[in-house]
Amino acid sequence: MRPNCKNSGEELYECFECGARGETPGRCECGGELQHLGRSRDL
Repeated sequence: MRPNCKNSGEELYECFECGARGETPGRCECGGELQHLGRSRDL
């Protein structure tokens, strides 16, 4: 389950390693890649 977030998801990124979220693309503090939540992806 994903944590609650007040943003709409259009410009929100999530690390699939630790679940952290941010508003800018790049690398998470844990070393994982931040993926855009507004784009479709294979699960």
